[in-house]
Amino acid sequence: MNFPIKFRSALFILLVLLVSCKSIKPENPPRSPIQEVPTSYSSINIPIVIPLAYLEDNLNRQWGSNLFSDKGLSLGSGLFADLDVNRTGKISLKALDNNSIQVKIPMNLKGDLKLERKVFGQVLSTSLPFNENLSPEISFIPEIGKNWELNIRNLNIDSWGRSMKYNLLGFEIDLDPLIRGQLQRVMNNQLASSGLLRFDFKHMAEQTWKAFAEPYTIEQNGFQVHFYAKPEKLRVKQVISPDQRLMLFLGLEGEMFSTIGQKPVILRSPLPEISVNENTENVLDIGLPLVFRYKDLDAYLNQSLEGQQIRLDKKTVLIPSNLQSSQYGDKTLLGIDFNAIRKGKNEVKGKMYFAGKPKFDQSSKQLKFEDVLFDVQTANLPAKIGIRSKRRKIQNQIQKLAVIPLGKFLEQAENELQNQGYLDTDFASMRVIRPTVQVEGIYSTAEDVRIYVRSRGKMDVRLKDLK
Repeated sequence: MNFPIKFRSALFILLVLLVSCKSIKPENPPRSPIQEVPTSYSSINIPIVIPLAYLEDNLNRQWGSNLFSDKGLSLGSGLFADLDVNRTGKISLKALDNNSIQVKIPMNLKGDLKLERKVFGQVLSTSLPFNENLSPEISFIPEIGKNWELNIRNLNIDSWGRSMKYNLLGFEIDLDPLIRGQLQRVMNNQLASSGLLRFDFKHMAEQTWKAFAEPYTIEQNGFQVHFYAKPEKLRVKQVISPDQRLMLFLGLEGEMFSTIGQKPVILRSPLPEISVNENTENVLDIGLPLVFRYKDLDAYLNQSLEGQQIRLDKKTVLIPSNLQSSQYGDKTLLGIDFNAIRKGKNEVKGKMYFAGKPKFDQSSKQLKFEDVLFDVQTANLPAKIGIRSKRRKIQNQIQKLAVIPLGKFLEQAENELQNQGYLDTDFASMRVIRPTVQVEGIYSTAEDVRIYVRSRGKMDVRLKDLK
């Protein structure tokens, strides 16, 4: 059968239009590829610098003048001593090379040495009063235990500043062992019972742990996004530096989450045992997963579509409505109902499908779609052909409407991290300084579209008045 040339041309154009758009089958989506998404695991490493002069002030303010006193202390062989030891001056601290601290305490040693012995059947009793000023140098290593208590390790009296030997009626008496034991007990008690830093390390750890997990909120584009952490590890390392400072390196690690809408109620995990921190840098590295559930994405994009029109030509206008999003392989699928209003003709109803890979456009700071597929379903074949013939125009219009502007969100996230993203505890306030916020990637999953944002910066630590 021979068809006229015009009819054959029209038939050819019709076939081209019908096959030129790749068919989208929402009921049978392509298999989703295995995606290697960025991690939202996050870490903060905070150097807390405490000058030894700061600790000196606390020790001198806390310790009284009387260190210890006792009477009738037995020295063996009939020797006894009465002792009264008082601090006479300012306690000073000095950093040593072996990560230890040396304490120098000027003190006065006052008392009596007593001798009671039988000589030729007679009881000989005599005493020798003494009144000596000493400047003992005592070294120790401060160490935070597994349960966050402050331990004093390797406490040793390195020097008394003078000889502790006395002569009483020909007997040489060394007071070193007696006074050493007494003073070591005093030092252990005074330093370990929060006397060195004037705060409870366990309370400090619990406050930091709690502050890290506290949610904070960013509101943008009609969304309230709540970020919160599930802390997993808390690491500590203490270093005595040669420049006379005690440095605590406090490291927190955990995974970040987000939710849209109602602020979540956080069930905090208990404080873990202490573990050693090998990192001595000042680092904030936070992964923020911005998760848009499809129903939340639909609500936002339908607001954008409300009242919008897509003009195909002088006679036809498409009215989009009821957008629904879902995963379609490695793409996000937008199914959009439409009414085609045609001048002089009946309205045509149908559904458009728009599938594209969500990408972050760096120049416009928007979430857009690339590698777009387009399809249309309607019972009206001429309308279907007409709409497909205008697919590029329709795609361009949908791409302009179906965007999420992230520029203000990223700007606000940066401001929130700087202005509100801080750990506030009894002993110090720790604030983020100079944070950078960047989009690492955008991915479609079965339940949502995920935007992974990475923030990096440093922490500014300011000690509070503990005096």
